[in-house]
Amino acid sequence: MADKKLNAEYGYGQLELNQCAFRRDGRIEAQCKIADGIEYLENGMILAINDENRTVEYPAAGAEMFGLNYTTEHMYDERLVGGLKHFRLDKGTFLPRLGYLAIGDKFTTNTVVYDDTADIATMKYGYVKAGDNGYIRLSATKPTDGIEGAPVLKVINAKATMPNGCPAVKFRCIEA
Repeated sequence: MADKKLNAEYGYGQLELNQCAFRRDGRIEAQCKIADGIEYLENGMILAINDENRTVEYPAAGAEMFGLNYTTEHMYDERLVGGLKHFRLDKGTFLPRLGYLAIGDKFTTNTVVYDDTADIATMKYGYVKAGDNGYIRLSATKPTDGIEGAPVLKVINAKATMPNGCPAVKFRCIEA
């Protein structure tokens, strides 16, 4: 039994915001640096926001605020096939942009981790667990080992795809 990243064979995490209110109502964090010890971030990660230090960190117990990384992608080489799967936000380049999820928000991402012995079609929930470095962990049952206060997501479609054909999961936020 080992963890598997859904995007392992498809580059870095991608994100498609289907219906997220934070872009319209201003619940966005865009003035925090990437914390020490983190070399890069991927879109679709759920990260902790340390308001005191003004940093974005991997989720851990005791974190108070969480946001969905949806940093604008930059095409470094337009000749690369698959385009956006090659984007990651390196520390020291730009500041990440995170949106605070609310109940009902919907998004699709491949920044997902799950038990490689499980059938992804049976997964019903996504949640934030310490040690997953911002990746959304899939679960067949409502999670009990997630970080308190972190978003809990309901799987809408476990067999979704990103616009470039990479496999993905579509979520709806049920606890924010």
